[in-house]
Amino acid sequence: MENSKAPIIFLHSALGTAQDLEPLMTLFQEKGYETHSFNFSGHGIGSAEPNEFRIDLFAHDLQNYIQKNSLKDVIIFGHSMGGYVALYHKANFEDSPIKMIFTYGTKFNWSEGSVLKELPLLDPVNVQNSLPQFAALLEKKHGDRWKQLLRSTAHMMQNLERLDGLTKEDMADINIPVTLILGDHDRMVTTEETLLTKNWLSNARMATISHSKHELEKTNLREMANIIEAEID
Repeated sequence: MENSKAPIIFLHSALGTAQDLEPLMTLFQEKGYETHSFNFSGHGIGSAEPNEFRIDLFAHDLQNYIQKNSLKDVIIFGHSMGGYVALYHKANFEDSPIKMIFTYGTKFNWSEGSVLKELPLLDPVNVQNSLPQFAALLEKKHGDRWKQLLRSTAHMMQNLERLDGLTKEDMADINIPVTLILGDHDRMVTTEETLLTKNWLSNARMATISHSKHELEKTNLREMANIIEAEID
């Protein structure tokens, strides 16, 4: 594989960090691809704490990374929220250099009822009491800010549809190839919402990964890498 191929930027999920993407990135590095990743604002240890989490803020993080590294003809892989950020960037940033997007486990239904189902996992007290291992993992990834991260993410989700929600019109403006990938055991994202989004996009396809959940560490990464590579080539 020649290094002249388009660079791939890997975008992490809400509550995640760039480190989560390293096993998948390694599969592409072994084949000679140029890979990139970074932490969104307010994620990981040491990054600046924004006043408010917004999809628009994270899209600007992506824009800044692209400009700082002088990247062109970019391919994006976005896990969960990362995929939403990539689509938002392509729909809202003039002259976006993104030429292809792959999403995995990206949620598109942000109605009030859908958000309410996610809120218990974003309550620091509930997480600490009911899911101590998850709390410890978040603290390892994000340090002392993990509780604020949960609260900021909850606030973003509750306001996402009103502030930064991708509309049918936004999707119609995205004319690059988009592949929406879903794990066959993903309990957070439905086939129905993914299929609806696919139908709004002019150049999209869906793919399902076998024996895979929403979390990347519980996903068949080699099968996913094969799907992505087949589309790129």
